[in-house]
Amino acid sequence: MEFRVRFYATATGYVPMIEWLDELRSQQPTLHALVVAGLTKLKNRDYHGPPLTTCVDRTNKIYELRVGHANIARAFFFFQHGSEIIVTNGYVKHRQALNRKELDRARRYKADWEKRHQ
Repeated sequence: MEFRVRFYATATGYVPMIEWLDELRSQQPTLHALVVAGLTKLKNRDYHGPPLTTCVDRTNKIYELRVGHANIARAFFFFQHGSEIIVTNGYVKHRQALNRKELDRARRYKADWEKRHQ
């Protein structure tokens, strides 16, 4: 089964992932390439699970794409009906712990998306 991967967009058309990926491409091209490859792998169900993905919020069903070794990038996403994945936002990980601010942002984006699309 192949999934369709889409980026979340606000009601005004702002796409956080595009901005983050553009910034990542200019500052850390190798990490950018890993994120793009990871997003491509999300299309295939065989890659859903560790080490590439993990559920970080069971209540809200938000998952995290993980790539990198020395520098680590994370992107949040959620599943929708019709074999669709919505990628909300991403960040470069600087600490061991999950970035709660970025997870909260993913929760807000998911709630907004669901309000506007369901």
